[in-house]
Amino acid sequence: MSGTALQLASPVDGIRLTLHVLAAAVWVGGQVTMLGLTGPAKTLGVDAPRTLARAFNKLAWPAYGVLFLTGMWNLAALHSESMGEGSGMQVDASTSWNAVFGIKMVMFLLAGVAAFLHTRATSKTQLAIWGSVSGTASLVALALGVFVAG
Repeated sequence: MSGTALQLASPVDGIRLTLHVLAAAVWVGGQVTMLGLTGPAKTLGVDAPRTLARAFNKLAWPAYGVLFLTGMWNLAALHSESMGEGSGMQVDASTSWNAVFGIKMVMFLLAGVAAFLHTRATSKTQLAIWGSVSGTASLVALALGVFVAG
């Protein structure tokens, strides 16, 4: 039985993918963690949830930026691999891959917009709505990212 031998990622690919996964862990994992901490934080004082959220934002927004940059880097690397050096070939992505990738991008952008609106919310209802939209869109984008990674 013969097959293709598994190979390690190149150092550049390894760094790119590690940065992307780390940023996703901070952005998505941080939102899930904040969801679990918000209730208990209230026992520490009225302003404790807000203080935690402000501290989280100092990590989350840079992570969102890294997700965007490494996502574009991932896409460029995918195009580079499929085209071959100087071959002039076009990327041959399936219709379903393109559809899932498009939905992933919409979810990524929705997550960012909703998170921004969450930071500007002036009522508990707005906080709940925009936090829920951002968290849900982030989780969907994460899951779809697994599918497009192949």
